[in-house]
Amino acid sequence: MDESLRNRAREVFEKDQKQLDGAFEPSSDVKAPESYEKVTVVENSDGTYSKNVEEVEANFYDHSVVGKVENQIKEDAETLQAFCKEFDNQIITLNAQINTKKQEIVTLSTEAIARNCWPGIAYSTILTGGNIRQTGIGSTTQNFGNNYSMFEDRVALEIYKPMAGPNVNYGAENPFDPTSIVTLTSANSGFGHENMRDNGRLNVGDDATEVEADDYNVGGGGDGSKEYLTNFESSSNLGIVRSNISSTDSDHQGPRNVSAFRAYAGVGVAPDATNTDDTGTDGADRCVAIANSISTLVSEIASLRTQRDAAVNLLNLNKVKDKKMEKELQNWGVENVKSKQTQRKTSNTDVISAMDAMI
Repeated sequence: MDESLRNRAREVFEKDQKQLDGAFEPSSDVKAPESYEKVTVVENSDGTYSKNVEEVEANFYDHSVVGKVENQIKEDAETLQAFCKEFDNQIITLNAQINTKKQEIVTLSTEAIARNCWPGIAYSTILTGGNIRQTGIGSTTQNFGNNYSMFEDRVALEIYKPMAGPNVNYGAENPFDPTSIVTLTSANSGFGHENMRDNGRLNVGDDATEVEADDYNVGGGGDGSKEYLTNFESSSNLGIVRSNISSTDSDHQGPRNVSAFRAYAGVGVAPDATNTDDTGTDGADRCVAIANSISTLVSEIASLRTQRDAAVNLLNLNKVKDKKMEKELQNWGVENVKSKQTQRKTSNTDVISAMDAMI
């Protein structure tokens, strides 16, 4: 190949690259004036003339001013993020306290299930109204306990991940994609444009969660009347809870008939119980203590929820977050242009390297 042709082709990309260098720097050290004098001449009542001089703010385009405006947009977004973070952190702290107590309930329930506290597992009997265990063919057990899954309390945060936050991407093609529901954490505190309370199930009759994937059209292709989401992060399942553990000692002792052809062996009695450390009165006392502890924890959680909801008004916080998003979008736009410049320079470098490698 003619080397002069190769060099001319190479210069096309090198020239393009040089033009991009300093693209966001002032092209001149001359600054536009901040103000100017406006002179007017007026005729007086006696026929003479007077000159009025007024200083007027200038609105001339100035590269240095543009940079200041861009920095101000970024600072404004960061100020609003810090403001929102203060309130987000309050919610995170209180939800952590709630979830710690929920986890204690799960732990206590696990113990109660292992001890077979009542209501629990009853075995099949030989005669109706009796308590002699049926063995061999036809023998069965029935769980009279009501177990359910307990979910965490959280804030479901709606966020445009590329726009701002821990996953910000100034090189993305679309700052609104993906649109996600995630759990509010210390990592994304202050970000996002909408907080939604998402209390997880506490008592047996409660909904599993307040915010569910079925509330949205996740991934598209579903109910078009629902809000579109790219992805949905579900609440954490904290574990299994046994509801309505009896606080009456005698309920945990046996053997005793509990229904036709069903009898309860009592707390700590194998094979229905896997934890056989305590039986009789000692076992019953422990079951009652578990029931009372769970009842206390449920009351404490209800109190913490009231405290949390009173501490932060989500309606007002979301108004601030919505306006904050406007500043975040403006900042993303500025940074996106700079990112595209860098990408273009990089692509030119790759093309020059490829050209040099060609024989």
